[in-house]
Amino acid sequence: MVEILFSESAAGSFKSAQHYGDGSFRGMSVSVIVSHDDGSKPTAQEIETAAAKALEKERTEWEKAVPLGGNPDDVYCFALAWDMGDITEDGIGEKRLAVLQALYSIYDDDTQKAAKMQFDRAKADFAQVTERIKNGEDVRIWYSDQPGERCGMLWFMAEMRNIADYKGRVYTVKIPKYMFSEITNTITEYNGSGEVAPSEWHKFIGFTQDKTKEYWGYAQQWWNLKRENSTLRAVLNGRVRSVSEDIYDKYIWDEIDLEEDEFIQAAVIGNVLGKYQLGIGDAFVALRMEKIIESEILQVVPKTSRGPAMYHRKLRKNC
Repeated sequence: MVEILFSESAAGSFKSAQHYGDGSFRGMSVSVIVSHDDGSKPTAQEIETAAAKALEKERTEWEKAVPLGGNPDDVYCFALAWDMGDITEDGIGEKRLAVLQALYSIYDDDTQKAAKMQFDRAKADFAQVTERIKNGEDVRIWYSDQPGERCGMLWFMAEMRNIADYKGRVYTVKIPKYMFSEITNTITEYNGSGEVAPSEWHKFIGFTQDKTKEYWGYAQQWWNLKRENSTLRAVLNGRVRSVSEDIYDKYIWDEIDLEEDEFIQAAVIGNVLGKYQLGIGDAFVALRMEKIIESEILQVVPKTSRGPAMYHRKLRKNC
């Protein structure tokens, strides 16, 4: 079966899940972050204890996991920001590359090469998937309500609809917003498939739906969006809609208003992403803030960048 996802981190986690829990736990490297509210440096013992707890957690998850099964070669990812930019092309065209390059532009120059590599890999994978679909292989599409993933699902359905006389079956699995665990008696919130751990994927198999007889309806949704060709798409009231590119600006302004006259841009971006759970990424918020800077309402404080992303800098309010 061909497995389709729309998040790079989700695809990596999914591939790990195929054999996660298979055999005895062999140990692994873990990374931990230990900090104190007063800013003091953690001791070596504190770091060692935290690492031991993290490793024990991994061991427990491994032993409780159910391997998903399958072959990593069956997993394809098309994380191409389908909620943004021009979508008038069929397949994966140069206009997708332009969107990726715009998003990657907030980082250093080398990341433009990464955007091209991601685009070329997706094009090659799409050619493979197309041939497999033509040969009648079944397809399973994994997605969430994150705008890029929902739009990706609709895009893929439309591309499948363009293939004449498809003989296979089409399945979808939608990652739920919340999942209750009877084992831990806790509720896990998922804001996208990228937050699903390798030990968790098997839990969602029960959400599989056969869409073979109705996937053309999803394709029609995408064709409607293509005709509108808005610069941005969002999930509103459970459906993907064409929206204005400034739809999220209110949340950015709300966070800016809470800051002092001078503030770190990255803090605003982090607050927007963490507080409002809009399903958008740091690059999009940074690009929207560039529009505010261009209007001269905000000013960049010179020589304050401390990281590879251009938003690692201080801004000053001019109003």
